[in-house]
Amino acid sequence: MAAGESRRMNGIKQLLPWKGKTLLEHTISTVKQSAGGISVAVLGGNASTIIDKIGFKALECDVIENPDWASGLGSSIAFGVRYILNLNIQIEGVLICLADQPLFTVNYYNKLIDEFNLGNNLIVASAYENKAGVPAIFHRSILKELCKLESDFGARNVLVKYKKEVLTLDAGNMVADIDTFEEYKTIYKQNHNKPLHD
Repeated sequence: MAAGESRRMNGIKQLLPWKGKTLLEHTISTVKQSAGGISVAVLGGNASTIIDKIGFKALECDVIENPDWASGLGSSIAFGVRYILNLNIQIEGVLICLADQPLFTVNYYNKLIDEFNLGNNLIVASAYENKAGVPAIFHRSILKELCKLESDFGARNVLVKYKKEVLTLDAGNMVADIDTFEEYKTIYKQNHNKPLHD
């Protein structure tokens, strides 16, 4: 998911530098290195600029624009899941992740996928302080419910509805979000061993 407008950010968040790439390129590359299948980037705000700056074809990632992105994350999740279902390919589930969580690793995504492939849970999600969240994998049997999302709560209501079917994995400090430029500078410095623009 990369459809936000970055209102609290100094610039377009998806295009901020990270490990020699942009935040969005880094997330796509990390996911592509895991044991998953096709990748789809859902854009919204600043979509044309992002498409101009990022070579999605070279990344082997489909890119789609959600016209209703401003109504919230739920709308973009629904748009992305509908796109995947319309491809008419056989899938077991969908992994949903955010472009502004660059600390998640290939190993962590593979751990989510491995647990999901055991078939014991409809959802394998990441553990936050007192809730489950993304990155998370949703079984194909509940994807049509994700297609109905509209709000800015993302998949929260689906996670609550199926809480007895959710396995949460401890992601430690990888769950850090980047919502403001100050948060970005702090996380950048911690993970690049140098301040931004040094």
